[in-house]
Amino acid sequence: MKKKIILGLSILALMFLFGGLYIFRTTEAISYDLHRITRMYQTMVLRNNLLLSIKKNQEKIILRGKCLVPENLSGAAGMVEIVERCVLCHASTHTPTYGKMIALKEEILTYNAATLNVFAADPLSPLAGQRADAALTLGDKLIGTTENMIKVTSINLEKQERNVLRRINQRKFTLFVLLTIGPFFAVGLAFFLIRGLTRPVNSLLDATRRLKGGDLEHRIEGLKDEFGEVAESFNEMASSLKKQMLVMQRTEQLRVCGEMSAGLAHEIRNPLAGMKVTIEVLLSELTLEPQDREALEKVVEQIRHIELLMKNLLNYARPAAAQPTSVAVNKLLEQQVYFIMKHPSFVSGNPRKQIIKEFAESLPEIMGDPQQLQQVFLNLLLNAADAVPEGGTIRITTGQDTQKKTVSIGISNTGKGIPAELMARIFLPFFTTKGKGSGTGLGLAVSKRIVEEHGGVIEVHNNVPDGVTFTVALPVGKQVERSV
Repeated sequence: MKKKIILGLSILALMFLFGGLYIFRTTEAISYDLHRITRMYQTMVLRNNLLLSIKKNQEKIILRGKCLVPENLSGAAGMVEIVERCVLCHASTHTPTYGKMIALKEEILTYNAATLNVFAADPLSPLAGQRADAALTLGDKLIGTTENMIKVTSINLEKQERNVLRRINQRKFTLFVLLTIGPFFAVGLAFFLIRGLTRPVNSLLDATRRLKGGDLEHRIEGLKDEFGEVAESFNEMASSLKKQMLVMQRTEQLRVCGEMSAGLAHEIRNPLAGMKVTIEVLLSELTLEPQDREALEKVVEQIRHIELLMKNLLNYARPAAAQPTSVAVNKLLEQQVYFIMKHPSFVSGNPRKQIIKEFAESLPEIMGDPQQLQQVFLNLLLNAADAVPEGGTIRITTGQDTQKKTVSIGISNTGKGIPAELMARIFLPFFTTKGKGSGTGLGLAVSKRIVEEHGGVIEVHNNVPDGVTFTVALPVGKQVERSV
């Protein structure tokens, strides 16, 4: 938009500049034309004066022959002065007119000499009559030449006047058009520039009002330049707000469901505990048939499974307050590896499952709750133990990212992996890939919540060619958020 404003102002400046130059040139041209017309009028006056002087001189020659002019009162000298002025006017040009003026000057000089000869002779002598006839002949010829020149000059003057008047009218019309259209053009250009500013601003204002009214689907389209960048940022903000609103709604729903689930789990767990104790007492005191005892033992096993589910649900809905302290990640993992090696799947089986440890040395300590982190790592190791077949491998790696200032823990296995369509749901509560009755579906959800409360990130991806890797990144020296 800045480029358009600069372009518009430049156009206005150029318009006024060229308009001023045109007015200046027009004024100069009109002044020159008027000056040339004035000079032509002056030429007409001089030639009329020349013609008048010749005619007066002719009359004096006639009167001399009648002895009415006893002295030399001829005006031939005045004619010479006039023609010399005409020659000087045309001296700067080498046109045919200049040649004619030279010839006219020579004729006037000859005529002047003939006139002087007339007045030098006795008016009553035959010689005076001959000289008078010769001078009158030259005078008549000069009168004809001068009249022709005056006639040509008059025609040229009229033609020049018409041309000058036509050009003046054309320039007047052009100036009128410029002075009439110029302001409208300037107003139109200003309107275009202002509209270029107000339209995007109105679009942004309308979008903010819609956003304020809750229309998170509205997007700004069609804006360019700087306003296009603002519109793009606005669209990104609206999209981000929509996602955050959905997350907040989901969080609120989970909170309400968690409170209801926690209350329900608490109400269910107490009767289940009484039922389990009662059945265990009956199993120890009564003499039952083998099939009846087996049925009651299955009931006790299912009650224990339900109790475990209720316990995990309460841990997820009402997590215990964290007790942050300095934690050595390698040492904590060593403890979990020791416990997992006692798992029945590692004790039995042929060939046995293996655990490979690749711990980085000089790993910095992190701030966290050891009990909660132990729960995370143990849960990931138990899932890996259930996923790998006999003879499979679990690989545990640790490392440090100095740029992000995090400690990373990777736990991978050589199992079947997770289907791509289920990968996005792996951390959702009550979702499990294990068989029916083999898991609660809360282990990974609880682990994700604990890692995020420690300011970390947990991710999962399938290995090539098989297996799954869970990666946990925890910040170095970051205080864990206390759960309420």
